[in-house]
Amino acid sequence: MVVDHPEGTAIYTDERFAVPPPPLKIYTTSEPQPFLSARDDCGADVSATVSDIDRQYLDTFGRGPYQGLTRDHWVELELPADVPPNAAPQNVPLYLLATGWTHPTDATVNIAIGQNSIPQPEGLSIEVPDANGKWTAVKRNLGFPAGKMKTVVLDLTGLFRPGAPRKLRLRTNLEIYWDQLAWAAAVPDRSRVERLALSSAQLRYRGFSEVKAANASSPELPDYNKIASSGPIWRDLEGYATRFGDIRELLEKVDDRMAIVNAGDEVVLRFRAPAAPPAGWKRDFVMIGDGWIKDGDFNSVYSRTVLPLPYHGMKNYDAPPRTLEDDPAYQRHPEDWLTFHTRYVTPEMFEKALRN
Repeated sequence: MVVDHPEGTAIYTDERFAVPPPPLKIYTTSEPQPFLSARDDCGADVSATVSDIDRQYLDTFGRGPYQGLTRDHWVELELPADVPPNAAPQNVPLYLLATGWTHPTDATVNIAIGQNSIPQPEGLSIEVPDANGKWTAVKRNLGFPAGKMKTVVLDLTGLFRPGAPRKLRLRTNLEIYWDQLAWAAAVPDRSRVERLALSSAQLRYRGFSEVKAANASSPELPDYNKIASSGPIWRDLEGYATRFGDIRELLEKVDDRMAIVNAGDEVVLRFRAPAAPPAGWKRDFVMIGDGWIKDGDFNSVYSRTVLPLPYHGMKNYDAPPRTLEDDPAYQRHPEDWLTFHTRYVTPEMFEKALRN
């Protein structure tokens, strides 16, 4: 999706995992601005750390007993006064734009956490003070950034109490590392949106990129220009995957026809290049994907097989895998297993490597 918008404005999508999920929409705002102050829960001034997107991440909360879970912590943010030049207006909607990454738990960690009495994971919440300085939660269960290098959009409209300072605390006990915490005001949406159809989609094997983290506060990031391994580095899920080649037909619309992509594969997408934006306008791109991911953690449900297959009408993923012909997703489009899903994947090569 191509989004052209005037200079001096910015557009965002809410890249957050939450239940219920955030709305699939574009937020049009003023350019993001730094808060007047930012302090961590120990009182330290962290304004310089969260003022820009520079891959310098806020990491003052330490580590907990399990990956992804740490102590209760927050960042306290104060909006500037409603006076120029960096005014935070009081009569228009304001958004908190929180950019960072989440170090996630996994299925095995979640089971371990659930088997003891330590504090359970708490997603983001927003607290504000009253006129007497007492902090109370005004928004709970806001989830967390959905992966690496994500921006969360949180509406601050109507949260601040009359006579109270315009401060807030962004609180959690998850390992969330903030790169930037900024605010922006809603502006009239003058953007021009064009959805581009796929020109081509090719599935091919590539291997695994080299992955490194700059430091303990930074996410692991792949370097596409460096291949670390051309062979399997994970135990593959057994079952039918999509054969290599043209798969555009499977990806053109949401219709429960899926490309079943295995570890080490890549999909190369091409789109028509649209005309340049008008003078004085900027261009952003929104990548739209609809699908599922299934990992091989032995404590994930049915983690050894591609089956059972997902589909949009599925309410729960709890029916044991049966034969391919009995699978409800297969029955919707059985012809795809004659023309597309003909590559049978097994973990045999990986298991042999382990034995050797």
